[in-house]
Amino acid sequence: MKLNRRSLLKGIFAAGAAPVIVPASVFGSTAPSNKVQIAIIGCGRIGTTMDVCGMAQNEDIAMLTTVCDCDAVRLANMKAVAERFYRHKMDHLKFEMDYRKVLDDPGVDGVMICTPDHWHARMAVEACLKGKDIYVQKPIAFSIEESLAIQEAVRRTKRIFYTGTQQRSEHFCGNGFRRATEYIKSGRIGKLVRIETGIIDNSPAKEWNVPLMEETPDKRDFDFDMWLGPARDDVRYSQLRTHWRPVDANGKPYAKIPGQNVGWLQIQDYCTGNVSGWGTHMVDSAQWPLDEAMPVSVKAEIANFMHGRLFNVHDHCLITYKYANGVEMQLGTPRASNFKIGVRYIGENGDWIYANRFVSRIPEKDRVDTAYKPKADIWRQCESNKKEIIEGEPTVHVPRNDLKGHHRIWFVCMRERKDTNIPVEATCSSTISCILGYHALNNPGRTIEWDPIKCKFKDPSDEKNLRNCFMRPQFSAIEALKEIRKRG
Repeated sequence: MKLNRRSLLKGIFAAGAAPVIVPASVFGSTAPSNKVQIAIIGCGRIGTTMDVCGMAQNEDIAMLTTVCDCDAVRLANMKAVAERFYRHKMDHLKFEMDYRKVLDDPGVDGVMICTPDHWHARMAVEACLKGKDIYVQKPIAFSIEESLAIQEAVRRTKRIFYTGTQQRSEHFCGNGFRRATEYIKSGRIGKLVRIETGIIDNSPAKEWNVPLMEETPDKRDFDFDMWLGPARDDVRYSQLRTHWRPVDANGKPYAKIPGQNVGWLQIQDYCTGNVSGWGTHMVDSAQWPLDEAMPVSVKAEIANFMHGRLFNVHDHCLITYKYANGVEMQLGTPRASNFKIGVRYIGENGDWIYANRFVSRIPEKDRVDTAYKPKADIWRQCESNKKEIIEGEPTVHVPRNDLKGHHRIWFVCMRERKDTNIPVEATCSSTISCILGYHALNNPGRTIEWDPIKCKFKDPSDEKNLRNCFMRPQFSAIEALKEIRKRG
């Protein structure tokens, strides 16, 4: 069906203005008023897949009331997506193009922030200011200052914080990492001395063959200034900069873009590449046995960057981290290292434990680095060079989420007003470690020294030269934090 702006926006906001009247037969015995009321901000790839799906799986305790995006086409699509996951009509949904209206809504208890990376920190801190609990996608921030701002805001306002680091959730993809951490803490490989962390490369595809500058869409169709938010605004609109849109609100097709449909993930104005985008998962897991300690030094051994018209994030890379207890971690992409995607923890005597997200199939003839064959062509979530290292119960345990799915613990903790299994301090630590790696990539071959206690660079010039997202004052996370501080 052809979309036009009048029918699209009229339909969306008419639905959004309607009162929330939901038949009890839809929700079962648990009344909507007894559920935590959730809004999703950002209707892109993650918001319309993982997070709305996570909402639907927890319909008994959480209710999706509002969706928000500055792109009217994506916003319109969200209702159909939600109905597919929920398997019933979602006519009660409110629609907003301005996230500030969501945060001002007294009927919203918590927000799921699924926007491009450069928006995460401002929205998270502002949500704390407005009294909303927060689930924010990773990486939670673009800069060290923003990371610390989120941590302070959460603790000052006593908000319930959660993030998209699914490798800490049992029934998603975290069982191997949790088991590895507990076995290491139980002394199964002796003293931990080295960690090998494998992350994926950024997309090797060439830049899309679309104009570098295009006519800015009508603000009612796509609010480009709002999309930029904290980022510098002296730029022209292009799908190459933002994301592919199949049609505008008048039904006019946009240029077809092959391959990935996300442009901002390749641009340093809006993200730090996969050293944070994917690295946040793996660095969080790598630092888990270290009690989430941050490094004392970081150095980029290999730093290769894309050199396109706009795409300029790192591609393949290898980074060395050193920690105060003597542990060395190397983080690398496949083309720059021999690391499998996942984390290998190596002990002082050469014993190791490897953790991965999923069970993967590797032909037995290719499995040259394990001393035993637990099962032909299966590489499990948690492997080791000796069978006994990963057998039986560990003697040390870590906080865990063994509820069904990744999202449920946030909803439960919202109702019970207690921390989730992922404290904001742990997320802040892994985010800062990734940002330090990003800084090292922009200064290859130079050792960056860091004080993890004071959260400061030892060389003041590093603070000065750290490439951060430009923060327009009206969208600054730091300015929102100042408002929280004023309240005491």
